[in-house]
Formats: sequence, C-alpha cells, structure tokens
Amino acid sequence: MRELLSIKLALAYFRRRKLRAILNTLSVAVAIAALVALQGLNSSIDYARGEFASLLGGNAHLEVKAPQGGMSDTLLAKVQKTAGVQAAVPFVQSSVQVKGLPGFTTLMGIVPGEDAAIRTYRVTQGRMPAQDHREIAVPKELLRGKPVKVGDIWQVQTMLGMQDFTLVGILEDSGVAQTNGGAVVFMPLTTAQKAFELEGKLSYISIVLQNPDNVLAVQKALQESLGNRVEVLTPLGRDGTKDKMLGFIKSLNNVYGFMGLFLALYVMYNSMRVAVSEQRRQLGILRALGWRRWEIHKLIIAQSIVIGVIGSSLGLLLGTYLAQGLLSTVSETLSQVFKVSIPRIRFTMLDYAMIWLTGVLSCLLSAWLPAWKAANIAPIEAMNSRYSKIELGYPRWRIVVGAILILSSWLILVFVNNMSLLFQAALTGIVIGAAVLMPPFLIIVLDKLEPMAETMFGLTGRLGLSSFRRTPRRSVATGMPILLGLAVAFGFLGILASVNLTFGNWVNTLISSDIVITQGLQTFSSNQVGLPEALLERVRKVDGVRVAAGLRTTGIQWHGNPLDLQIYDVLDSRQLATPHVLEPGKDEAWDAIKQEGNIWISESMALKYGVHRGEKLEIPTPAGNLEFPVVAIIKDFYSYNGSVYMNRQDYLRYWGDHSIDHIYLTLEPGVSPALVRDRLEADLQNDFRVQVALASDFRDSMIKLNRSICDIFNLVIIVIVLVAAVGTANSMLISVLERVREIGTLRSVGLTRGQIRSVLLIEVGSLFIAGIVLSIPVAAGIQIGGTIFDKNVNGWVLDVSIPWAKNIGVALVMALVVGLSTLYPAWLASKVDPVKALRSE
Repeated sequence: MRELLSIKLALAYFRRRKLRAILNTLSVAVAIAALVALQGLNSSIDYARGEFASLLGGNAHLEVKAPQGGMSDTLLAKVQKTAGVQAAVPFVQSSVQVKGLPGFTTLMGIVPGEDAAIRTYRVTQGRMPAQDHREIAVPKELLRGKPVKVGDIWQVQTMLGMQDFTLVGILEDSGVAQTNGGAVVFMPLTTAQKAFELEGKLSYISIVLQNPDNVLAVQKALQESLGNRVEVLTPLGRDGTKDKMLGFIKSLNNVYGFMGLFLALYVMYNSMRVAVSEQRRQLGILRALGWRRWEIHKLIIAQSIVIGVIGSSLGLLLGTYLAQGLLSTVSETLSQVFKVSIPRIRFTMLDYAMIWLTGVLSCLLSAWLPAWKAANIAPIEAMNSRYSKIELGYPRWRIVVGAILILSSWLILVFVNNMSLLFQAALTGIVIGAAVLMPPFLIIVLDKLEPMAETMFGLTGRLGLSSFRRTPRRSVATGMPILLGLAVAFGFLGILASVNLTFGNWVNTLISSDIVITQGLQTFSSNQVGLPEALLERVRKVDGVRVAAGLRTTGIQWHGNPLDLQIYDVLDSRQLATPHVLEPGKDEAWDAIKQEGNIWISESMALKYGVHRGEKLEIPTPAGNLEFPVVAIIKDFYSYNGSVYMNRQDYLRYWGDHSIDHIYLTLEPGVSPALVRDRLEADLQNDFRVQVALASDFRDSMIKLNRSICDIFNLVIIVIVLVAAVGTANSMLISVLERVREIGTLRSVGLTRGQIRSVLLIEVGSLFIAGIVLSIPVAAGIQIGGTIFDKNVNGWVLDVSIPWAKNIGVALVMALVVGLSTLYPAWLASKVDPVKALRSE
C-alpha cells in the first residue's frame, strides 16, 4: 500500500509544481536528445564502416590485405597452397569517379564466376560482366531516378582518362550490392587492372577455410608465409577505423554529449534538493506517522524516476530527429574526407535502451543525495518552520576536492597520449571539478557586486543581491548553470578556433601557386584512383603555364600505425610550394630530399612517435621493407595520422605508381589565372573529370571543409545554452515560490510591482555577470588542456586563438535566453498578493 501511496504523493507534488516539473523534464529531454544525436552519428559511422567491411568480406573467413599500391598476384598461388585453405579469390578495390554520379564510387574488380563463391550477387536484369571485357554491373539503388537501361555506355575515370564501359547487368539491392549505400560498380578483375594500371597487382585475397574453427592457426601461418608487407585479417578487421581524425571527432562527440547530460543533471540535483526543502514539513509529518527512512528515501526517488522516465523518453524522440538533421549537415563532409557514406542514422533498439537507461539512472543518481538527506530528517526539526528556513553555506573541503579534480584532469590531458576514455573523462572532469570548486567563489563575487548594484540601482539593487547572503545555495543553484554553460561553450569554441586558425595559416602558407587541378581530397583511408601522368604533361603544354607540379597522396602502415605518404616532384614543387620547415633550413631541406632515399616527416609524426631528424624509418614497400633517412621536419596539418614526404623519383622506383592527385600550376607573369582556368576546363572536360580552381578558391575550400568538420559541435553549444536557460528559469521559479512571504512584505511596505520585477532581474543579471567572470578561468583550463592533449595525441601544435566575436555572441545569446526565461518568474513575483503572502507560513 505504501508503494502506491509513495507514487501518489510524488504525483501530487508535481501537480502542485507543474511548471517546475516541466522545466526539469525539459532539461533532461534536451540533454538526452543531444546525447542521442551525437551517439547516433558515432554509431552510424561505425555501422557504415563495419557494414562496408562485412559486405565486401562476404563468406570469407580471412582476407589478405595489400598495402597502398597493391600486392603481387603471385601471392595468390602461395595462399591457395596453404594448409587449411579451401578457396582463395582475389579482387581489386578502389574509389573512382563515374560521370553523372556525385563524389567517389567504390570499384570492385572481381573474377566472374569465382567471386560468387565469396559474395552474393542477384542479377535482376542482364548478366554479370565477362572476363577481359569492358563491361560493368551496378546495383539498382545507383540507378534510382535515372533513365538507365542495360546496354547503356557509362564513363569511368581511369588512368587513361574517362573511358567507356558497357552496362550489362543490374543487381538487386542485397548482399555486396549494398556496399557504400549502393554506390558501387563491378567490373572484371583483368579489366580493372588494365584500366587503373594495376597489372599483376591485387588489393585483397578473400579466403574460405576448410574448417572455420582454425581461423587463428591459418591466419598465423599465412602471415608468416607472406611476410609483413601484407596484413592477414578477418573481414571485420579491415573496416578502416584507424583514421586518427575520425577517432578524435568521435571522442569529442562523446565528451560534448556527456557534458550536456551533466549540466542537465546538475539542474536536476538542485531542483530535487529544493524539492526536499519544500517538502520538509510534510516529510516530518510522515516520519512522525511511522514512515521509515527507506520509505522517505523511496518517495524522493519516485519523483526523480517520473522525471527521468518522461524526460528520457521525450529525449529519445527529439534526438532521433535531431540526429537526422545533424547527419544532413555533415554527411557531405564525411563522404568527401573519410569516404563514409551514411544515408540515414543507424541506431538499434539496444542503443536507444542504453541511452534511455542512462538518462533514468542519471536522474536517480542526481536525486540520491537529496533523498538520503530527506530520509534523515528528524520529525521535530522538520516541523519547525524556523529550522527549515536555515540554509548553510559551503564547506571548505569543496575547494580542495574541486582543485584535486581539475588538477587530476589536467595531468591526464598532459601525460596521456591516446584517445581513450581517460581523455573523455579528463575533459568532463574539469567541468565537474569546476562545479565543485566554484560555488564559494561565486558567492564571493556576488558579495563584491552588492555595493555596485546598490550604487547603480538604489534600493532595488540592494534587495536584488541581499538574498545571496541569506540563501547562498539557492543563489548557486541559479548561477552555476550559467557559469558552467558559458565555460564549456567558451572553452570548446576556443579549441575549435585554434584548430581553424592553425589549419588556415598552414594552407595559406603552403599553397602559393596560381591554379590547382584536383579530383578531391585524398587521405590515408581514401584509397582512390589517382589521375594519369599524361594529364600532367598535357597541362604543361597549355599556353600561359610556366610550371606544373604533380602531387600524390597515399597511405602506408608504419609499425601498425597509418601514415599519409605525400610524394613531391621536387624540381617543380620547389618553385611552387612553400612548406614551413622547422629543421634544418628550407633550402637545405629541399637539397636533401632531392637526393635518393631521403624523406621528410611532419611535426605531428615527430611528436607522436618520438622520431628525430637523422634517424632512419623502415617503411614497407612493394619491393620489401626499406630504410629511409629523415632529413627534415616540417609543420604539417594535412591529417591527424602524421605524414611522410618523399621524392617522386623514389616513389616511382619502389612503388611503380605513376598516378597523381593534384596538379599545382604557376603562370607566366601577366597571364590571367581566370583565363588559363577557362582554357584548362575547356581542354580537359571531355577526357577527365577534374576540378580546375584558382588557388585562392582552392585554399578557401580547404579551410571551409575543415570548418565544416568543426561545425559538427555547434549543436552542443546550442544544447548547453538551452540547458543553462532551463536551469536558470527553474531556479528563479523556485526562488519566487520560496520567497512569497518576503515578496508580500516588500509589497506591503510600498514596493511597486515594477520594483519587484526589477529586483528579480537585477538578481539574475548579477548572477550572469558573476558567471561570465568565473567562466573565463574554467574555459581557459578547458582550452589549454585540450590544446596540450591535441599536441600529445595528434602532434598538432596549435596557434592559440580566442574567438572573441563568437564568445561575445554566445554570451549575448545566453543573456537573451536567460533573460527571457526569467520573465515569467519575475511576472509571477509581481503578482503576489501581500495579504495572502503574509498569511502563509
């Protein structure tokens, strides 16, 4: 019976405090929605990469993965002869451009007939391509909305330019045809090898075992037999999740999501604490009537469960739509940079259940301490109204505990060099430490503001700030959401601004040419087909071109770590590029890399892996593992993986890859770049699918792309502002309800309704000013800590930037939202009837 009575009493309290219950529920719902959106994006990225790997893997138990540039097809016979191998089927995989299709499309060069033993193909029209024929098959999804039929000619960009291929088959959207969201083209293996200059080379060998239970033994035998130039993996082991930048983005998503949840729970905790204070008399009566401590505890917990269940459920619904909106803003960036195609958010019922449970349990946790205190109320003290009005200050131990939390978090950021949960815990720890440490300092700042408020606003100013001395905890409950919200917003805006400034400076310094020809951004994980060398020769013959240099970017594995390998044509690039050489001097660095076998490395690689100039790196090549002396270290922000720079002549010698990704052009003096760009576009449009851009436009596009990645986190800034506003409105509403008798007394001695409203607005304005003042050191701690961590983990030494305009904008928005959220409590206070208020206890 008492269980039902507990629920009834909890609901009765919410009926009396409807608006507060709504605000609490709303703060939880907004935080859970942000968590769903960010975790949904992370889960969708993981799902897309895992699905890509599993669909391509098919029935294979193992796969032999080649390094960039491919592996010799002579390894196929060695794999087939290995004990325990039932079947081994090769294929070529890359990313190509197809005329009429946006972005890059996955290319699969397969052995017709044999590949069906590994991967599932269901032909709905036509047939599969025949060996040695220039034919392709595509999924039905790729043709959606296009008037295409079997027999049509498709143009695919190859190492010989745009070439014609006959569409001979349309596949059902199932099995391997679902790869990359259906953006995949299948052609015969031999045809792909010829078209993309991969004769005698393979990307993967799919392996079916005689006994699947022997996977580990066969994997070990194959790795020993084939050597360390290739990797022997399970299909799911090659999903490409090693990209450092993508991992960093996902880690920040987690941090942002849980910080938003923490702010919501802070609001919840303060609300439950005040709820206990409000119900102190009733709880004392229940204790006097025989209720035990655990039953009182259960009553308060029941109130938090109601808020947690409703708020988390609303948050799941709102977060699903928010996640899809977030995906629509970043899907193009993810596709362009990381070659991840995510048509929709992928969130399982288990994911929803886990986040819903996180929300409910977090609400329980935030109510636990208030519930414990309520359970220990002595009946006589609870029914004494004077005792219930007493509000204690903050003990000094908070300063010690808060300082220890912040210091510990800082030490983690300084000394930990991986993106583990420790990184996420450390950034969150700074905010939690500030929540513990700052309340006493907030009261001190508010005390200092009282004389100023009295001077500026007279009696209303003094009354507005005098409540801070009498009710410090209530004041902190109102001010801390503002302080923490601004601190988190300022801190992370500072980190993102530093990244944008540093990247922008690097791009503007590096690219000093007049025109850039490219087919898209290439990184370690891109695996896209380059442009033919013939294009470079053709561009050099265009009138007005003085120097044209090709650049190739691909990837290598070094001691199990992904690195970007960038290839310079030194003689020409020296006239075009101006890399920021850290050691030795610029001319000495160019002279050194011109000599056979020498390389440069990026500062990020030097810092992350402790590599110094003069050391030798053992790099896997198709010709075996070779040692390359490091002759220079340069400042580079191309990717978080770290970069190795090599002379193109060395790359051709060891990799045999003549392709390029970018062409940088410098023009003759007095020649119009726009005129040459138009000539190049007219000359190349029928033979190559490339982008010809003025260097200034290309620089701007790279900077814009980097900023678009950082814009993923703007959503959480909005959530933080909303949660802080809800927390302030909730606390101000509580303040009005607790001070009904005080407000009635002020009205009875002559204060007008306008003056009562002014008192409340001055109070929240003072809290806002104090919040801004104290948020600055917390924000500085977050920004500096994040910058140090970026250096330790990613090797990026950032130029510190404070985004004053954005910070001021966030502060103004916060002031506006907080001000609007205070209007109703202020209006409610002005409507207090003095006669009724003076009768109340």
